[in-house]
Amino acid sequence: MKRTIGITLLEFVKLVKKREFLIGLGLVLVMGGGMVYGAYSFPDSFGVHNVIAFFGNFSSILIMFLAAKSLGEEFDLKTATFVFTSRSSRLQIATAKIVGVALASMLVGLCGGILNDIALVICKQPWTPAVLAGAIGKEILIYMVYGFAIGATAVMLTCFYNTTITPLIYLIILFWVMPGILQIAGQKIPALGKIMDYVLFCVSDQFLMYQDWSMKNIAVFIGTGIVFSMVGMAALQKKDL
Repeated sequence: MKRTIGITLLEFVKLVKKREFLIGLGLVLVMGGGMVYGAYSFPDSFGVHNVIAFFGNFSSILIMFLAAKSLGEEFDLKTATFVFTSRSSRLQIATAKIVGVALASMLVGLCGGILNDIALVICKQPWTPAVLAGAIGKEILIYMVYGFAIGATAVMLTCFYNTTITPLIYLIILFWVMPGILQIAGQKIPALGKIMDYVLFCVSDQFLMYQDWSMKNIAVFIGTGIVFSMVGMAALQKKDL
């Protein structure tokens, strides 16, 4: 356990020190700041809730990129054989990759929570220190769960495709394109619409952008993340490196 924790912290530090992460987070904050300005200057067109929704939309791309890069980079740089034949087991490394993405996502959520608090204050919405602290804590929790599910999905895909770009494309299709297609199909097939409420890809926008962190959605994210983690780790154990 101690070794797994150590590897996880190393993965987290490696992710957040990446130039792509720092640039991506900076861009997300700039865009989110623009939404804060919009909520302040055009209250009839923008609301405080739009700030966190737009921030979630932008940050989801960053988290998907980090998740795909986490394990995929080992194959891209031809370091997978060295990493997976080290003293740490493949399961420990895969776990560290997934949890590292979740921790990095928590940092993104912290930034989102701070932006949300700034919007509440400058837009003169009712607030107390407890409300502001609660909003930050809520964002951190939501982004942690989201990052875990995205990380598990990315690691599973990478175990089959051995690269960064293909899992990233699949993540974008699954979480951005497929929900719209299934929603259209669900309007014509009522039974499909009910099933979609329990499909990770279809509830991701509700969870991240619209802050619907009901027990059902949390269970969908955590449950699917665990299943995808197990599938990915099983594939990784059988992989000949």
